[in-house]
Formats: sequence, structure tokens, C-alpha cells
Amino acid sequence: MIEHRDGLAWLRRGLEGYHLTLAEGIPAEELAVRLGSPEGAPVLDADTIAAIERSAPPWDQSVPDIGRIGDAGNGWSFVLLPCTAYWEFGRTGPESPFGRHPSHGIRTLSAVYTGMDPAQIDFMDDEQHLWGFFDGGFNGSSPDLLNKALAELGWDADEVPEEDEDGDIPPHAPSYELVYEALGNFLGLGGLPRAAIENNTLPGMFCEPRELPRHEYADAPAGPYEPCGQCGGQMTLSHVTKAVGSYVLYCDRCKAFGGYRVERLVRTAERTVPNPKWAKLKALGHDC
Repeated sequence: MIEHRDGLAWLRRGLEGYHLTLAEGIPAEELAVRLGSPEGAPVLDADTIAAIERSAPPWDQSVPDIGRIGDAGNGWSFVLLPCTAYWEFGRTGPESPFGRHPSHGIRTLSAVYTGMDPAQIDFMDDEQHLWGFFDGGFNGSSPDLLNKALAELGWDADEVPEEDEDGDIPPHAPSYELVYEALGNFLGLGGLPRAAIENNTLPGMFCEPRELPRHEYADAPAGPYEPCGQCGGQMTLSHVTKAVGSYVLYCDRCKAFGGYRVERLVRTAERTVPNPKWAKLKALGHDC
């Protein structure tokens, strides 16, 4: 769609907040469906999106989230949503409208930045979390996956930082700019069309389902749990998120190196309810 691309490193300070998902091997329209867009939903041109946003500003959140769609080069597509979209309706997990994680059968890269907290970056392959980066720390099942790509940009994973003025040793981590650049090189991404994103000239799609799931779940089991898959250590219950039907276990010994596991809660009831945002959209005269 867009030929001129500017890599990924500019994202660190180029946008105030975002929920960016990139997918390999599928068009942006299909990725939008995996992120909640109804099947057969129209692609909206930039002028139509502007008219909708004038009647319902993005911060109002009264109409379905609009995801800007585009081409990231070398077989990768992307959908750029507001950062708040990441937490709505279990969009990224097995409770998403797609019924599976958006990375099912493909590779995806996601980045969520609220404008306040550090960005959370995750690389997935067929629903498996291989690599993640947040607040200077690596996680996932393969936390060293990008070391070579980072080393090619001058980062030394074995470097020992010097003590600061208080005698503390700061964590040794690459900058976000370096991480984004390494990811682009590692995945063969052409990059994002910065000017089109910043000037809001990309087309878009509504990325919310017309019906929302309403499920009820049993409590998480009390344990003991299956041991850690990495070291065989004891797993401990971290937290339960009934909104998306899961609970998280962690291994205290190696939790910093991917020693955690997400388990499914037992569903006891399920139903759907209409998404009120679509009714609001129609009331404003936009019958999509």
C-alpha cells in the first residue's frame, strides 16, 4: 500500500501511544479480523475515518476502535490501534473474537505503549511467546533470541555496567530504539510509513466485534501444579484473570527467563451480548 518506509526505531518517541501488531504472511485486512474486526467489514478511507472521529473523538471511546492498516514490507502487514485497545475484550488471547491468539499459524510482533509506562514488546510464533522486552528486561521462552541482531548494532550482552554514584549497578539493557531496529533486521521488516501514520492518511477498519463474549469461569485450582518446564522447580500461582479465562503460574527460580506458564480456567457458562459501540456508531449516522 505504502512504498516509503522508515524502519521501526522512530516509534520510541514518534507516537504518544499505540497498540501495534505486525503479522507475516497475511494481508492487513485479515489481521484486522484477528484483532476483532467483523468478517466482511469495510476498509475505510482516511476521509471517512476523519468524519467519524469528528463526530466521536478517539478519546471518547464511544464507537468501535479504528485500526489503521498498512504494509510493513517483505510480506509483513500491520494494524495500528489506540493503546487502550490492547486490554479490551481479550483481543489478543484465546478469548479474542478470532477464538485464538492472532499469531495462530503465523509470526507476529506486537508493541504496546501507553505514553507513560515503557513499551511492552512481544514476538510470537504460532501462539508461542518466544521473546519479549519490557522495562529493560527480557522474557519469553527464548530470551536470548535477538542477541545476535543486537550485537550487530553494537550491543554487548556480556557487558557489565559500572556502578552509579550510589554504588548500585544499573540493569544492562539495550535502548528501545536499538531493540526496534534489531527487530526490524531480525524479522526482515521493511518498516512503517511514518509520514502516513503521523498525518493520519492510512485507511482503516473497525477492530471490535459486533457481539461481546460474557463467560463465567471456575476458580483457579489450588495446586500443587505441574513443575516448571525449564528447571523442574515448583510453580506458584501468580494471578487470575477471569475476564479472559486464565491464570498465570511462575517459577521463582527462573521467572526472569521465561519461567512462567498461562493455564486456562474451566468455563462454567457462556453467552454473548451486543457491543453497544456499534449502536452508538449507527446513531451518529455511520451505518457500517
